Amino acid sequence: MRPLGNTYFVGFGVFFLTAAAVSAAACDGGSDASGTSTISGTSTTSGTGGTGGAAPAEPFAPQGCMFQVAARPEYLEWSESKPETSATPNIRRVRLGLGGNTKPGEPGKVDPATTIGIGWQTDDGTLASAVRWGSSPDPSTWPAENRTTGVTWLTPEGTINANGNQRMHEVYVCGLTPETTYYYQVGGGPKDSEVWSDVYHFTTTPNNPNTPVSIVLAGDSRGQDNEAWRVLQNRATKLGATMQLFSGDMINFAPDQAEWEKWLDLAWKDSEGKLSTLGQLLTVHTHGNHENHTSLFYGNMLLPQDIANYPNYAELFYSFDVGPVHIVVVDDYWVGFPDGDPAYIPTLTAWLDADLTAANANRSEVPWIITMHHHGELSSSTHGTDSEVIAGREYFMPIWDKYHVDLAVAGHDHNYERSKPVTGPADSPTPVNLNEGTVYLVCAGVGADAYGSGTSSFTDVSHNFSSGEFIGFYSILSATKTALTIDGYELHIDGADVKFDSLTLTK
Repeated sequence: MRPLGNTYFVGFGVFFLTAAAVSAAACDGGSDASGTSTISGTSTTSGTGGTGGAAPAEPFAPQGCMFQVAARPEYLEWSESKPETSATPNIRRVRLGLGGNTKPGEPGKVDPATTIGIGWQTDDGTLASAVRWGSSPDPSTWPAENRTTGVTWLTPEGTINANGNQRMHEVYVCGLTPETTYYYQVGGGPKDSEVWSDVYHFTTTPNNPNTPVSIVLAGDSRGQDNEAWRVLQNRATKLGATMQLFSGDMINFAPDQAEWEKWLDLAWKDSEGKLSTLGQLLTVHTHGNHENHTSLFYGNMLLPQDIANYPNYAELFYSFDVGPVHIVVVDDYWVGFPDGDPAYIPTLTAWLDADLTAANANRSEVPWIITMHHHGELSSSTHGTDSEVIAGREYFMPIWDKYHVDLAVAGHDHNYERSKPVTGPADSPTPVNLNEGTVYLVCAGVGADAYGSGTSSFTDVSHNFSSGEFIGFYSILSATKTALTIDGYELHIDGADVKFDSLTLTK
């Protein structure tokens, strides 16, 4: 969710394109010659919202948290939780996310060690948005005070396969203990007739830099071929990962809620109907070109807003620490297409400078810096020479060099390519000794169609899944205070995943 200011964002207007045209537009960056999205016919500005075109809805301050959340202007019936449920609430697609402020040094900064966001869908008549939790799987043992409420709204239906407005709920729980497993339910309702979901559980991330962490990395699940996204979630569950990073392009057609629900369902439950990662393993996302800044992207995700400092760009960039790693997540769309919003790059640059300056000053405690955005700076595959990719390379590489980012991860090309450690100039990346430059990693294709691979002077490892012998790629990033290891895996349906790449950086 986010409010919008006096800048261009995609809204829901008349849908001009056929499905085929939408696919082509998205694959080309989703833009016309000016960089403005062509998926929807109208833009959305501030001045209306949260109440179906009436006065703007008031921001909501989650209990015990030092940040606020707010409605997007096109959301309908935005309100705080009410003790109302229908006869069949149909609580579904329970998902984890993040809330918090993003400016370095501000109270309420994003922190998955102490804060979690929880979202879900119900039928339209259910307005109860509550979460209760405890330290055991038995709800009867949970303290009565371990309960809080949030907000609910209707996200307007998409313009492809329109299936009605979607009733969404979000709750944020703050003040949690790091490295602790919590069990929870979502629901609520009138006294003595509350309705609650299954019992889910999650583990908060460590805030001690001496605690090792394991992070699953993937991207580009659009198309959902071979149910690869579900297969990967099964792996992530068995691996016992700390968290998961996803570099964008969840779906093919951003205005199609049915696609979003398929993607969510594949992570919600496994093929046997058992709860999977969606509501139990924190997955952090960045915006890809197929998401197209649609309301369905924001309505289905839970991302940090910081409505006080960045009201026009809430949910587009944020950072946090997990153990010995500082993770920076960026929407790079208007970097590649700056005419779409000329104010974005200056805002992003100022934020990156502040964030990375603070992170560098804290290297003795949190030594590793990892960045994630969608369009990879260095790729020898299908999109490697696209104008928006080159624009991103020219923008990001000098910043990553300045602050000695250790690893820059991305997607967009549906293959695997890891660079040697390199520094700029951007038009001629220069290999340097291990631990002296930035490693650039494209690791994508967990449901999207396979692309071919290639090599360049900066390439160390290049691999593709075009043969059909396996169905995609993922990486595991393992970090301690002295070592960061990147392991690349082929994703096989039968579980016989092959590790084909490994690189360890040291401090």
